[in-house]
Amino acid sequence: MKGANATQAAGFTLVEAMVALTIIAVALMACLKAASNLNIQQDDLLKRQYAQWSARNVANWVSVAGVFPASQTVQKNCNQANYKFTCIIAVSNTPNPNFRRVEIQVKDSFQLESEHQIARLVLFLSSAP
Repeated sequence: MKGANATQAAGFTLVEAMVALTIIAVALMACLKAASNLNIQQDDLLKRQYAQWSARNVANWVSVAGVFPASQTVQKNCNQANYKFTCIIAVSNTPNPNFRRVEIQVKDSFQLESEHQIARLVLFLSSAP
């Protein structure tokens, strides 16, 4: 003779299955959020790398120009790849008149009014050949 428990079918109830699916759904949403954040960070890192290259290109351009620059501030387009950058070149005097301080700020061309800079490079130029 079989007991009362032997007639019950083995398996999960509907409530148990719904709880398991809810836990899996929450875990998958967390994974998607993490993957999304990773893509955003990677794009930001790539943009900063291109901005550093733009600053270095402008620094090379200023260095090999062959002219000892006067104290001034100039804006120049310095696009890299698909990014539209504007380089702000600020040349200022130093206590030694034979040297100039050159600060290059790279900003997003669409956010020039913002104080946010993507890259910054400072170099000193000498009047000596």
